[in-house]
Amino acid sequence: MNCPNCLFGDSKVIDSRPWDDGDAIRRRRECPNCGHRFSTIERVEGLVAKVIKKDSTIQEFDKNKLLSGLKTACSKRPVTKGQMLAICNEVEKLILKQRNQEMDSKTIGEIVMKRLKTIDKVSYVRFASVYKDFTAPDAFAEWVEGMAKEI
Repeated sequence: MNCPNCLFGDSKVIDSRPWDDGDAIRRRRECPNCGHRFSTIERVEGLVAKVIKKDSTIQEFDKNKLLSGLKTACSKRPVTKGQMLAICNEVEKLILKQRNQEMDSKTIGEIVMKRLKTIDKVSYVRFASVYKDFTAPDAFAEWVEGMAKEI
C-alpha cells in the first residue's frame, strides 16, 4: 500500500480489526519511510449492490446518494449521522443478500421510510414527500392525513 504522504511504495500493518459489522477489515498502517500513519479498509471484491430504477435501468448502489437524501430529510431534526449511516448500511446489506444483488428503488424507498418512521416522524414525512413524487399538494395532504391517523 503506497503511503498517501510521501508515496513510498510500502507500508507496515500496525493493527487490524473487523469493521462495518465484519463485512470489512480496517487496517492501521505506518510508512517506514516517513513514519506517517493512515488507515485502509479492505472489502471482498466483486460484491456490487445494484439498484433497478423506475425506468428499468440498473445502476450501482451509491451509499452517498442515499445518505445525501437522508441528510436533506433529516436536516435540523434529532437524527444523528450514525443513524443515517446505519440505514444506508442496512439497505446495502439487504441488497447484497438478494440472489442477484439487485433491488428496485421502490423497495429501497419503502425500507428507508420504515426505518425513518421509527426514528423521527418529520424526517419520515420529508423523505416521503420526495420519494413518493407527489404531483399535487392535495395528494400530499391526503397522504399526510392518512399517515397521521396511523400514528
